[in-house]
Amino acid sequence: MFKHLISFKTSLFLICVSIACAIAFNTIGSTIDSEGILHEPFGLIPIGWLFFLLGILVGIVCVIRWLWRKR
Repeated sequence: MFKHLISFKTSLFLICVSIACAIAFNTIGSTIDSEGILHEPFGLIPIGWLFFLLGILVGIVCVIRWLWRKR
C-alpha cells in the first residue's frame, strides 16, 4: 500500500516540477541584447516536458499496478 502511495506522490511531484519549469520559463522571459542575440531559458522547455512525460508514465504504471493487484 505504501509503495503505491510513494509512486503516486512521485508522479505528482514530477508533474509539479514540470509546471514549475513552465512557470519559470514564462517568468524569466526572453530578451534581445544590443547585438540582436536572443537570450532565453530554452533548457527549461525540454526539461519540463521530460518531467511531465515521466510523471505521466509513473502515474500510468502506478494505476496499472493498482488495478492488477486489485484483481
